[in-house]
Amino acid sequence: MTHPLIDAVRRTLPRPLSTTSRRYLSLLARRLTVLGTVADGGDTAALAEAAASRPLARRFLEPLEGRWDDGDEELVRGYLDRWLRGGEDPRRAAARALATAARELAALETRRETLWFFLWEMESVLESVAAERAG
Repeated sequence: MTHPLIDAVRRTLPRPLSTTSRRYLSLLARRLTVLGTVADGGDTAALAEAAASRPLARRFLEPLEGRWDDGDEELVRGYLDRWLRGGEDPRRAAARALATAARELAALETRRETLWFFLWEMESVLESVAAERAG
């Protein structure tokens, strides 16, 4: 069974899928699995590993950058910009927010630009988590 976000993103892409698109969708599936695992209490170190394929993600997302508008950004940030509860691990909270947003945005059947902005933001969050882990 694939994650509903994978199906939603796939529907936004031109046919036939490019090699980069196919590779990115495979990467996205692995990342969503890691996010779900970490959100459910798994090892947060997996988040840094999930960020390791950043060049592929950037290559996929670069042509889509900036096609979204303020409404797309507000919707996505509504899921991602949450207050941390006292003592909550920020990496686990980030994984939980990304996992929840991925499920909710796919269920809402949002505009393709909203999905693209979410993927862009996911890269930023994963990059921040990887940098925090390294530092």
